[in-house]
Amino acid sequence: MNTMNRRMEIINILIIRRHITTNELAQELGVSTRTIQYDIQALSPDYPIYTKPGENGGLFIREDYKPYNNSLTKTELKNLLEIYEQMEGIHKEVIFQVIHKYGPDKLEI
Repeated sequence: MNTMNRRMEIINILIIRRHITTNELAQELGVSTRTIQYDIQALSPDYPIYTKPGENGGLFIREDYKPYNNSLTKTELKNLLEIYEQMEGIHKEVIFQVIHKYGPDKLEI
């Protein structure tokens, strides 16, 4: 994964999870914590990312930052949910990620 793809993945992870530690990101993306720190430093001017120290600390993205919120129409969502129910394995996981990313906030599947 190149630098640009990794940084976009960091943003996507933060959008979906809202919070993650530097160590967790480094492990998940297969890089050092120093690389993640450089990435966050590079992303911070363009995205509302912030860090919080301490026991419940880590990397956060502002709660009101939701670039994909409700971008699927009701018909699109309904059809994707029907497809999701029929899928298995990695295909089901990808459909879930699309629904979660572009569907209504806090969608429960």
